[in-house]
Amino acid sequence: MIFTKLIGMFVTQPTMTVAKLVRGEDETSTIVFVHGAGGSAGTWMMQLRGLSDRLRVVALELNGHGDTPDREPEDVDGTYLEDIKRIVREYQKPILAGHSMGGALAQLYALKYPDEISGLVLIGTGAKLKVHPNVFDAIDSGMDKYLELVEQFMFSKETDDEVIQASLKEIRQCPRSVIRRDFEMCNNFDIMNEVSQIDLPTLILVGADDLMTPPKYAKYLHENIPNSEFHVIDNAGHGVMVEQPSELNSMVMQWTERILNLSD
Repeated sequence: MIFTKLIGMFVTQPTMTVAKLVRGEDETSTIVFVHGAGGSAGTWMMQLRGLSDRLRVVALELNGHGDTPDREPEDVDGTYLEDIKRIVREYQKPILAGHSMGGALAQLYALKYPDEISGLVLIGTGAKLKVHPNVFDAIDSGMDKYLELVEQFMFSKETDDEVIQASLKEIRQCPRSVIRRDFEMCNNFDIMNEVSQIDLPTLILVGADDLMTPPKYAKYLHENIPNSEFHVIDNAGHGVMVEQPSELNSMVMQWTERILNLSD
């Protein structure tokens, strides 16, 4: 399945310069997804399709990603949090979900605006996201070099090549300067001493073969966030939401139905 074919099923809506994809009924509970470094709303195509029978699914695009214009911010995480706030406040206490860098931002949002969301879904992320210098070297060497690194480290060896190539095509659309900025933000992210202050129902998911944010990162989150639930998904790496979408969607839906007391 190719993301660019699916993208035609949805409408990108600019909202105060923050673009988003939306699928699902207006009267249903909402989950807002935040992509990782170099990503876009296309990261969440399988969630837009797989969860929208029961939820309104919103996938936003952060500053400089996808169809959201780049304001070239000096305060990167502050600007990204403002983007998330603009979307979250359109809905009534949505669940906030994030992958990797998006998971870091979701944690920061939960600490800063806990009353605005009803829960967190943290996917392939950690309380600290130190970046290996090789990542910056690869980015500085050109997009092809960076994508070689992504292909080598982002996916499980069990992942179909079609999924990998679709993901690489998606990442290629993001400017290298934005990707580098994203990883610089990740490299500076460290809330290991604050994460225990998160006081929201939290679902923590990670691929068993994740080399970028290995399961021990997720386990630390689980051990330090009260009222959290933790699952490791087999045959998936850092791109777990595209590598094993059905299993991830099932876990998200079951947890969401439970914390929101959804009924048929």
